[in-house]
Amino acid sequence: MTTAQPLVVTMPSGPIPARWAAASPFAGLDVCQAAGWEVLPDSPRPNFDEDFWDLAGLRDMPKSVRSNVRRRDFRQITDPAFRLTAKEYMFALAVPDHERVLTLPEAHRAPYKPASCFNYTVQLVRWLNFLTMQGIAHLEDVLQEHCDIYRDVRSKRTRTSVGSGPITAGTMLTILQPVRGMAYYRELFTAAAYRPGFVPWAGHTVSEVAGWKNQAENAVPAVAEEVFQPTVAGALYIVEKLGPLVAGEHEWLLRQRENARSSTPRRFSESLRRTLQGVLDSYVRRGRPLPEVDESTVTKRLGRGWEPSDPLLAVNLSRVLAERTSYESLPERLVESVRPMFEEAVAKVGTAGEFARDAALVPRYDDNQVMVAWTVPLTGQQLRGLAFVVMAACRILVAAISGMRASELDELTAQSLRPPLTVSGDTQRFRLSSKLIKGQALGGVQEEWVVLEPAWRAVQLAARLNRAEGDGSAFPRSQTDFLHGRLRDWVNGPDGQRLGLAPIPPGPVNGRMLRRTLALALAYRPGGLLAAKIHLKHVSVVTTEGYAHRPGGSQGMLLADVERAQEAHHLQLTAEAFRDYRAGRMPAGPGARDLIKAFAHIDDVLGDHDPGVAAVLENERRLEILLRQQSKSLHLQTANYCWFRDPSKALCLKLAGTPTASKPLAGMCDSARCPQATHHPCHLPVWRTTVATNKVFVDNPRFPKVEKARLRPELERAQHIVDEITTASAGHGQE
Repeated sequence: MTTAQPLVVTMPSGPIPARWAAASPFAGLDVCQAAGWEVLPDSPRPNFDEDFWDLAGLRDMPKSVRSNVRRRDFRQITDPAFRLTAKEYMFALAVPDHERVLTLPEAHRAPYKPASCFNYTVQLVRWLNFLTMQGIAHLEDVLQEHCDIYRDVRSKRTRTSVGSGPITAGTMLTILQPVRGMAYYRELFTAAAYRPGFVPWAGHTVSEVAGWKNQAENAVPAVAEEVFQPTVAGALYIVEKLGPLVAGEHEWLLRQRENARSSTPRRFSESLRRTLQGVLDSYVRRGRPLPEVDESTVTKRLGRGWEPSDPLLAVNLSRVLAERTSYESLPERLVESVRPMFEEAVAKVGTAGEFARDAALVPRYDDNQVMVAWTVPLTGQQLRGLAFVVMAACRILVAAISGMRASELDELTAQSLRPPLTVSGDTQRFRLSSKLIKGQALGGVQEEWVVLEPAWRAVQLAARLNRAEGDGSAFPRSQTDFLHGRLRDWVNGPDGQRLGLAPIPPGPVNGRMLRRTLALALAYRPGGLLAAKIHLKHVSVVTTEGYAHRPGGSQGMLLADVERAQEAHHLQLTAEAFRDYRAGRMPAGPGARDLIKAFAHIDDVLGDHDPGVAAVLENERRLEILLRQQSKSLHLQTANYCWFRDPSKALCLKLAGTPTASKPLAGMCDSARCPQATHHPCHLPVWRTTVATNKVFVDNPRFPKVEKARLRPELERAQHIVDEITTASAGHGQE
């Protein structure tokens, strides 16, 4: 075996011999027609015989697909025989219903989309060129050792720009799949194929070789709470308070650029001098600073020899000239002619950005009573940067409170904003139309989301900033982690801190994590706060409405994720309560006796069962089954657990006059009297806070006596519950 060589891109050595190309089962076929991909009129239609397949004209390509993904470049494969094999393999993945592919027992039966085919093509090119560099002239000579060396070489990062450390297991799975997959298509290949019976890593799945573990449950982590809260709160503040103001200034900037002319004076006449002097005198008379140039222009001036101490270094000379003349720029050769008058004006009024000079006042995030200017004066470059930060905040906010995937956000356009619907109670429902891409055929299917009003307004604002019209994208196409980085830098910088925004600590944030965070928040903390001013119950309501409107849609799948997470969470809480029972820490509350009986019954069932040798594992399984039945009746309240086993005993339903309801009424819960409510040590902080708050008012001599009389029973009730929980959890609870 030769030593592994580094992976490099090689140039093609020559065309595929005509005899091979003609013998291929796919010779002469139209790639798009065979795959069922619609092509726009006058767009290229690649033929199988070509070594470069241009798919730029596909009609239904999702907006999230990058332009380079629309190309299949097989010319980079050095060996002509390997090149033909690669084309046949990729054609078979895209057209699995071709008569020759149908005869292959191990072939994939679901057609690969263009984006998936692109990823396979990239990895296939690297694998085949690696074999060429190893001196392999025929695929029949490939051994397991070559596959192992390739795996080891590719497991190490070769570009520091994508991070440090080893390649992740998911990426390795993508890298190795074509290596294994070619073995299942060998009978299809014309010019080169593995030897009969050879399958790389036989006896092992590609997932095992790559180190990828299939997760039975959703393994995507949630965004850390300390990162999530200030991120969503900051995004909401930016969208609601700053967004319209930034959009107005940004539109003014764009109008300036559209109306700009390229005329410049050839010489500096006396009349032009008098006009320019009048403009400068106006600035001085009004006490207004001269407009600044962008930082990039300052850098260019320094590169052309300007002195860092030059008083005109940051002055936008052209902008001043354009105010009362037909000229839009001042050439540098004429700067010395105007230097004295500009220097005199700069010395008197200085310089500042020309945008948002008279910025409106907005309330600080941390204190609504304090009003501050929404920004300091901005240059054009700074304003464009702030507009991008606002668009980043819009996208992150929509992702966080709607659960939309990145591919679905990319499909949002100016036409996605459905008119609000007025429903009973004079409330409004806000809807967004987009496309569901994941798991659908190329182009996706039309979908609709019921969202909160802040999400609807965020899309409207983003479309305005992005100047989206018709089917133009509302959001710029950028990764969520990059957008979050820009948002975090601005919030943590001087502008965000001047507005009182809470700093965002470092931590990973991406689209899938935001969706998972929303699902877990809805499942774990009903009635809690998602972020400033956004209540989870409101998110839950609109998500449920979206599910009811389209049961098989994206919001339906999000709600299914929520319900799965909720079921697992309730089982975990029930198990914790059972472990506390076994440790002598008993529940408290009116429903404690029934819960203790239920746990005692579970203990008896486990004690009567003899699992034999595998005692520990079998007992754990039986315990999970028994606890799962108990957890199905659990409903979480802010300060208690509700074991809703018998609706006829539920106090909330009796008070509401609906004894046959299928769920408890959280707003009418009185856990001190309901026979199905229990209190546990985890509820102590809530009740202690209630006691402390009521004591402050009761002990305040200025508090009205009538209100004190009303609060004293509440204080005594809360204190009784605190004492009851403390006593029961110490091992002196009900027998």
